[in-house]
Amino acid sequence: MIDLLDIISPQSSAYLPWILALLILPIFSFATTGFMKGKAPYWSSAIIASNLLVAAYLATVFWNEPLTIRGNWFKLGENQFTYSFYLDKLALTMSLIVNFVALLVHIFSTEYMRTDANKPRYFAYLGLFTFSMMGIVLFNDLLFIFIFWELVGVSSYLLIGFWFQKKSASLAANKAFILNRIGDLGFITGLMILFTQFHSLDLDAVKSLMIMSEIEDGNWVVNFMQGGKEVISSMDGRWLSAGGIALFCGAVGKSAQFPLQVWLPDAMEGPTPVSALIHAATMVAAGVYMLARIFVLLDAQALEVVAIVGAVTAFMAAIAALSQFDIKKVLAYSTISQLGYMVLAMGVGAYSAGLFHLITHAFFKAGLFLSAGIIIHQLHHLEKGGKKFDPQDMRVMGGLRRKLPVTFFAFVICSLALAGLPGFSGFLSKDAILLDLAVWADIKGGGFYIPEVLAFMTVVLTAFYTFRMIYLVFFGEFRLPKILGDASLPNKLKEGNLWVTVPAVIFALLSFTFPFGFTLNADHSWVMEALKTPMYLVPESYAATSLLDVPEETFHGLHKTVNIVSILLALAGLFIAWLSYKPGAKLEKTFIERREPVGVLGQISFYHWYQNSLYQNIFLKAILAKSRALAWFDQYVLDEAVNLLAKLNVVIAHVTRWFDQVFVDGLVNLTAASVGKVGQLTRSIQSGNIQAQILVTFIFLLTLILLLVV
Repeated sequence: MIDLLDIISPQSSAYLPWILALLILPIFSFATTGFMKGKAPYWSSAIIASNLLVAAYLATVFWNEPLTIRGNWFKLGENQFTYSFYLDKLALTMSLIVNFVALLVHIFSTEYMRTDANKPRYFAYLGLFTFSMMGIVLFNDLLFIFIFWELVGVSSYLLIGFWFQKKSASLAANKAFILNRIGDLGFITGLMILFTQFHSLDLDAVKSLMIMSEIEDGNWVVNFMQGGKEVISSMDGRWLSAGGIALFCGAVGKSAQFPLQVWLPDAMEGPTPVSALIHAATMVAAGVYMLARIFVLLDAQALEVVAIVGAVTAFMAAIAALSQFDIKKVLAYSTISQLGYMVLAMGVGAYSAGLFHLITHAFFKAGLFLSAGIIIHQLHHLEKGGKKFDPQDMRVMGGLRRKLPVTFFAFVICSLALAGLPGFSGFLSKDAILLDLAVWADIKGGGFYIPEVLAFMTVVLTAFYTFRMIYLVFFGEFRLPKILGDASLPNKLKEGNLWVTVPAVIFALLSFTFPFGFTLNADHSWVMEALKTPMYLVPESYAATSLLDVPEETFHGLHKTVNIVSILLALAGLFIAWLSYKPGAKLEKTFIERREPVGVLGQISFYHWYQNSLYQNIFLKAILAKSRALAWFDQYVLDEAVNLLAKLNVVIAHVTRWFDQVFVDGLVNLTAASVGKVGQLTRSIQSGNIQAQILVTFIFLLTLILLLVV
């Protein structure tokens, strides 16, 4: 029988300082950048560049030989809590991506935030954000992962609400923070279930004991030794599913999945480089990364919930992106949709494909946000002289490809990857997900074809809103001069400098297929080769059917079909967008005058399925009504009961005081008075008059004689 303490025994390594450096450097940036004033951008960028070099060095050393480092943290009763680091191909890949994206965002922000008086604080927050994400990536203990998970929430709160003077930014930061805490409540519940069963949150221990656990008479049972004592943990088998679903709730909040995705569009109130960082490789990716880490611990029922939520989220967000005017909101809904694909992949067992899409999405979505940031930044320069407008509104754009050619190149390349067209990274990763989804749906059958239908419909919608955005932003005529009545405005619009264009172009180049392999088959890419799908560790009777058990011929038979259907659907979306928004088309001509949609379907899209209204008018009102009822009960029942009790105590105190004065004090006073009177009497007898004393003695003797005679 395995001993828990043997699994979590301390393991040291000479490379611990290098791993700690990945955490220390970003937090050092956070602690010191605020004092650098004008040099803050260069100081923080240099630190993050150093961190990237450390991550690259560790990747060269441990790519083929994973490293575990563990030490004792504290002990609570018989339970030993540890800290543990784990470097495998997934952790190393994420370390490189997080630091690489963070570095380019730092460089981009050097120009974007140049005139902001609070830029030292901004760059300090970026350091805290990177530190928080690196903690999630490096630690192999669920308790530490949760600690850094919360730090990511704090970091995002600070960055989303960076311009806190704006009420909308402050509200958006609060909304993101609160909704993530709702998801984290589920995360904590999942941790409690695992700890109750396994007496540890070290992932190595949890995985080892999960392999040993069994389902006996509907109960989830595991036997192990702990400090020389046998431990038998038994729970109802349904807790296994509940634990997985509860942990997934954390990912629902962090990765903006249904029904908690409403915070992410509002998060666009933060600076645009922050949006790139949040959407590309940090906050929202943390949920998918956490799912990958606990993937082997999820049973069939939990995985079905994951798949359904992912498919629904991908479709709903794609619908919402169709009618937005704000370019950043289109990209935000796009991120929610693509995260839905990643979560869907994890749910169907397409572990490698889901992580592949996480990586490709990090690059092309960061490129899209930085390109959008260039557009917004350059349009801001046209606001001088009292000419105010919303530079994020696509109604003020149009024809920008001639004025911003480099930005146009970067934006289009990243958009082609988002739309999933051949030759671009998104095609490889998305089609890998769709292929595994098709196989999974065939295995499951019945209603499980619905997620497949939603995923393929999302392909059309993605291509449509992507090319709608391209046509409205870069083609046709520049609409801002017409809005402001200033024909000279086009001549004032210029391309961004190298500080902003180079990072965008780098992300665009990484959005081609060649960085991942010269292939149109995702299975031949280095990512799919490196990040192999692991086997489920839950008891066999509760485990889902693994795609690893499906014959290769099944995948080969569907591969061409899925590819062709996916390409045709993407081209259909492109064609519909071209018909609707090409220069001269009716919708393109009237777009400058468009307001929110009038029809029901249009409003469903524009208002994101009325989710905010639903929460505001039903859930929030119900919570406020309950709060008011509790406040009334507290004020008029509890407080009145307390006040009545206080008054009763006062009455009792008065009665007690009267009894004390009249009876207790009266008895004492009576005794004292009696003693005084007796004293006075005896004192009068002891006067020193000999005649009186003889008389008293005579009377006493006479009385005694009479008593004796009688």
